[in-house]
Amino acid sequence: MKKIIKPVIITLLILAAGTAALIYFLMSGSKETGEFDERRYNEQSDQTDSHIFRSDMASLATELATEGDNKNVLTFDNSNAFSVSHSKAARERLDRLIRRSDPTIENPIIALNPYGTMPWCYYFYFKTPSPCMIRYIITVEDEKIADHIRYVNNGEVKNITDTHEFVIGGLIPGRKNFIQIELIDSNGSHRNEVTYQVDVPGAMLPDVIPHERGHSDLRLQNGIFFTMPKNDRQIYIYDNNGVMRGVVATESAHGTRLFVNDGSAVYQVSHTKVIRVDRMGQITGAASIHGYGDILDFAYDGFENVIALVKKGKRYYLARSSMQGGKTTEVYKFDKGMDVTSIAGVSEGRLYVSLSSPAGLMRIKGLVSKSPQPDLVIGIKNEWKKTSVKKKVYDPTQVKKSDAATGAAAKEPQKDAPLTGWDMGDTVLNLIVDESGKASDVLTFSVVKDRLVHAVRLRIASGKKIKDTSVTTELDKETEDSGRVLVEWGDRGSCIIANCNKGMFEERDEEFKVTRQFKLDRELEGVVKRSLQGFCFY
Repeated sequence: MKKIIKPVIITLLILAAGTAALIYFLMSGSKETGEFDERRYNEQSDQTDSHIFRSDMASLATELATEGDNKNVLTFDNSNAFSVSHSKAARERLDRLIRRSDPTIENPIIALNPYGTMPWCYYFYFKTPSPCMIRYIITVEDEKIADHIRYVNNGEVKNITDTHEFVIGGLIPGRKNFIQIELIDSNGSHRNEVTYQVDVPGAMLPDVIPHERGHSDLRLQNGIFFTMPKNDRQIYIYDNNGVMRGVVATESAHGTRLFVNDGSAVYQVSHTKVIRVDRMGQITGAASIHGYGDILDFAYDGFENVIALVKKGKRYYLARSSMQGGKTTEVYKFDKGMDVTSIAGVSEGRLYVSLSSPAGLMRIKGLVSKSPQPDLVIGIKNEWKKTSVKKKVYDPTQVKKSDAATGAAAKEPQKDAPLTGWDMGDTVLNLIVDESGKASDVLTFSVVKDRLVHAVRLRIASGKKIKDTSVTTELDKETEDSGRVLVEWGDRGSCIIANCNKGMFEERDEEFKVTRQFKLDRELEGVVKRSLQGFCFY
């Protein structure tokens, strides 16, 4: 028996030691991964003091050249860029070059804006001997401008691959930019690097705009601001430090919206066209609205359908078109006399509409069915009594109160109810998808009440009741002369506020304190903030 027990004990001791070693290894790896994730998040926040510029960079970095004896960058004819066919042809040209070459990090395939959608962005393709990920850093001589650091999202497990295809954006117009491309492993350890330099032409707007901190102690959320100035067809990108990081090209007009949805960005490029681009800038879909004039606002369902708010004569309509092309279909015709200001959503086939006359909100269901119909109107009943949807009106200014004597339900006015005293003439809706499982939608927008601008956050249940009526948080103490104000809440409680007439925008924390305010000094039609994490960046 002793002879049997002895080897068993030894075996158990070995297993225990091995298990302990494995646990230590896993915990150690987990700790390293956690530290790397935190470092990556901070570096991509544009709120670090990193500045890797050295005085010898100009003599050591390779020039990105599109012509001459040292040409190393491909160029494309982008005169008719905003179509799926143009992007497809550019993709086919790149694929032919990839098939007949063996690019490395020292000798990659480089192309300047091959799809025509992102001026002064560079496409790169190369392979590495072993799997790794890409981090790139853009730095300039000016020590007041912090580095722009991004980790390329390649879509692979742990973001590790031996085939690298990506686009570098974030170059500052009007400056000599240095680009350091670095190979790193899954823990963020350095393997190899190359450095390029390029002079980028100036843009129509300032490369750095004034900004100041507010009373909030919190950091800004990761992301970049897409600003859409009035009387300018391009979209200008600014980081959290007010530094311009490039432009988004359009055909003739930019509209007021830019969505990032399931690996694609969707935005307007003309008065009648909306496109969808992938992380390389390739156009994968284009929807045109014909027969109704300009697109006044639009929503995207995440699949193929674009729903546009349009106007023919004095009457508003909803029209639908597919990203795969085809005819324009009329979805809904609003009553004569209704003034529609914006639309938001297309969540599970439903869409929200804001109106200034009669003032209120409308929910329309069945957008892809043969006969979409409103199933809910939030408004003051007396103002909607002459409309075709008067039976769908839920009036939040009236509440039911049980009559103790008769048992009947009587109605009485509700103090400070939603819609009371609201001017919705400049209202622009935004829809937040509620992930809490409460089966509700959250609408955010601004209104003017008592000569003050108020931010509104309204939760609407899947039925016909408003569950959350905390809708009158004060936004701005200026009078209505301050003009059109946009409000968009993010997914972490912060929100973006834009005073369009003054060219000012700011980010506020979940307590509504200003985190940082930016002054573009150009009248704006739209401002949105998008992180692009999981899209372009890891």
